[in-house]
Amino acid sequence: MPKKRSVRRVTAPVRKQLDQLADILYGFLPLSSPSKSTTTFTTIFAESHVEDYLSGPSNKRQALQQGLAEVYRRHERLPWTIIRKVVPAAANYRRHQRRPLKRTELAALVECLDNLGFDMTKEIESIELDENLPRITVPPDELKQRLRGHDLESFLAGKPLDLFETGHFNESVRKAAEIYEDRVQELCGRSGYGRDLMARAFADGKLLDLEAYEPENRDGFADGYKLLAMGAMTAIRNVFSHGDEERRSPEQCFEMLLFLNWLFRGLRLKEMV
Repeated sequence: MPKKRSVRRVTAPVRKQLDQLADILYGFLPLSSPSKSTTTFTTIFAESHVEDYLSGPSNKRQALQQGLAEVYRRHERLPWTIIRKVVPAAANYRRHQRRPLKRTELAALVECLDNLGFDMTKEIESIELDENLPRITVPPDELKQRLRGHDLESFLAGKPLDLFETGHFNESVRKAAEIYEDRVQELCGRSGYGRDLMARAFADGKLLDLEAYEPENRDGFADGYKLLAMGAMTAIRNVFSHGDEERRSPEQCFEMLLFLNWLFRGLRLKEMV
């Protein structure tokens, strides 16, 4: 599709302000995300059919600089539309990230927009922000005691357990899944990750501790374990790697930690010694 004709000139002073705008917005949202439910700069631009403006540059800051310059140059009203979508989305995203959006950040945004000729002072200042970190709920003592008393693999008895006990439930599961993925990489000597890594690592069952299983059951266990490991990457590791994932209950995270612990036990960890 041919580009729209220019409605504004991007002079050197304007370019400087647009680059500053990109710097201010840089930490508001991710550029893109594997999660379809995550609002990103790309999804917001796509709603106005201008996601191509972000294409080409190899890093996020350059992509934003290019995208914002094209929006400024070619669209009369779209700059307002983009900002109106970015700010509330950023407030929600950053709160889930436990990095609440600050009023000082919005003040810098207002000033930069004003320098570019967009007066959004009243509109942005009227946005309600909660700059306090979301409250962390300490898990029930019974769950903490059960997890401490469980025969956890050493890999999970450190940071993941600490995170769980201090109320960082999602983060405890994310960390446990990442540690599991790292150990599989070490065992198989591959640099891949996620579902594909598991499919390759457990293709022949050589990385699994099969001694506890009868010979006639070993192939079935190995095949099932591979599928469970692949599923753990897509249903747990990938999901919890996104900061905007809904906070799960202590009970749910307790169950997932024990499942990851079981996956650890299936590995021939002695090979890592």
